[in-house]
Amino acid sequence: MSESVFLERIERVADALTRSGADAMIVTPSTDFAYLTGARPSLRERLIALGITADGRVRAVAPVFELDAMQPVIDIGIDVIAWSDGDDPAAMLIEGLGLGSRQRVAIGADVPMRFTLEFNRHSDIAWVPADEVLVPLRVRKSSTELALLRGAASAVDETYRRFLATTEFRGRTELAVQDDLREYLQATGHDLSGSFSIVAAGSNAAMPHHSPGARVLEECMGVLTDFGGPREGYCSDMTRTWSLGPASARLREVHAVVLEANRAGFAAVRPGVTAESIDAVVRGVIERAGFGEYFTHRTGHGIGLDVHEAPYLVAGDTTVLEEGMAFSIEPGIYVPGELGVRIEDIVAVTADGAECLNNADRSLIEV
Repeated sequence: MSESVFLERIERVADALTRSGADAMIVTPSTDFAYLTGARPSLRERLIALGITADGRVRAVAPVFELDAMQPVIDIGIDVIAWSDGDDPAAMLIEGLGLGSRQRVAIGADVPMRFTLEFNRHSDIAWVPADEVLVPLRVRKSSTELALLRGAASAVDETYRRFLATTEFRGRTELAVQDDLREYLQATGHDLSGSFSIVAAGSNAAMPHHSPGARVLEECMGVLTDFGGPREGYCSDMTRTWSLGPASARLREVHAVVLEANRAGFAAVRPGVTAESIDAVVRGVIERAGFGEYFTHRTGHGIGLDVHEAPYLVAGDTTVLEEGMAFSIEPGIYVPGELGVRIEDIVAVTADGAECLNNADRSLIEV
């Protein structure tokens, strides 16, 4: 993204701070940091931080020997205060921002407590969550961000196609099959360091976040696969459930209900409705089919730089959907000791409805 994109985002943060009554915001390396600067330095025991004040001052601190990782920050014109071992970077950032006592400072959710305590030693700061400032900015994606999400979704669609077409499943363990799935993710441009994959066979699929293990895939088993991760900085996330060999009547019944719920959720998405209303629609389909007690998680989560971010499609999230928001719709039915089915797509809100970013086959494929 161009330098002007990050400068505009920083300006919007300053405006949001003013509206919220906060004097400044501090974030450490995280997706928030990347959203504001384009830089992704690693955070270890030495402080790296970015500060923005409501009146437009912007400063960063970083160890002198880690300035290379801060080059994107420097490139957009932010003053990076380099510090050496023995210096006090917390005091240096406070001074650079001109913060005094009893000021309200929004702090990023990923700032480690040890660094918060370092700041507290130098100034009597009233901390408030930075989410109140950043979430409203990050939740609505720009056209560039949506293009990156489409690219990630298309890549994970291709991952699934290659996975089913070329993987040997019979007689192999979940872990072995997961290794193949990760290779396909990498081959389609995903960053494996942040990617994830679940392969859950038979009754293991009744555990939504099952950790693949030594279970061997056998004929007539249902298999749940959930996979994705960052690609060019923005994330994919997709789940499909398929059958190794002929599918049982029970698996077909459950799969049909989940697919209906997935499609009903997509049809309900449009600007002006709430996040929780989509959950209610999806949950209603499953409850009317008699499986309500087996749908044990929210309908969806936002996606962008993080796989899971706001908004959340769950009762109690009253976020009003707006054009540009992107999130998953992922109904599931999990019958303990028997089977599990989930179908997950990424959806973006459009001016008059929704766009489904995933196009991989949702049917109960028999491999």
